[in-house]
Amino acid sequence: MSTKQDDQNAVATPSSVFFFILRVALLCAGMFVMAMGVAEVTLARLGTTPISTLPLVTAEIFGITFGEATFCVNCLFVLGQIALLRRGYQPINLLQIPLVFFFGVFIDIGMELFAGFNPDTGLKQWAMSLSGNVLLGIGVYSCIKSRTLVQPGEGIVMAVSLVTHKSFASLKIANDVSLVVISAILGWLVLGRFVGIGLGTLVSAVMVGLVIKLINTLYRLVRPKRTVRVLMHADGADSDGNKGA
Repeated sequence: MSTKQDDQNAVATPSSVFFFILRVALLCAGMFVMAMGVAEVTLARLGTTPISTLPLVTAEIFGITFGEATFCVNCLFVLGQIALLRRGYQPINLLQIPLVFFFGVFIDIGMELFAGFNPDTGLKQWAMSLSGNVLLGIGVYSCIKSRTLVQPGEGIVMAVSLVTHKSFASLKIANDVSLVVISAILGWLVLGRFVGIGLGTLVSAVMVGLVIKLINTLYRLVRPKRTVRVLMHADGADSDGNKGA
């Protein structure tokens, strides 16, 4: 039951509205950077990211764009969350649908922007793939720090974690592996070949997490100004847990 103090805290203030707008802007910027990273990794032709393998093979099978397939697959993830959580599903999470719609649009923009790049040597391919993973890590970190909505791909893992009481980290790994395996089977059975799966897929699975850890370490070392610290912490505390003056 909420108290009077809780009700007072729930009232929107100019400051809270300001930081909410900043968080939404951070989410949008993060999604755009993520999409650019996904496009760059994919066009390097060494293997796309694990979570993008299913949308990529779906796009090949149905003759739609990578972004459109990303939207369709993620809508299935939203339906999966609803099926798993049932009454426990929060309607606010339906905003994941417009969220991933724009993410799909961003991916198609990225595919167009990087279409002119045609790495013709292994060194150039790896340079493109690795730089894409750096962008992806920056984008993921920004989305996480926005503390707004999660992508449906993470949402379905969180739903399974709540239902099975297993750790998110373990289920995330299992989910990524499952997506790659399903994509490989679909590609082989329908197209007679693997689509978007290669050594770059494995590198991406490891590297994105390392980039996020590095950014988080640098963030703690730099200690940005209070405005940035408040933006990065939902409770308004700075990186040491102290409230701003």
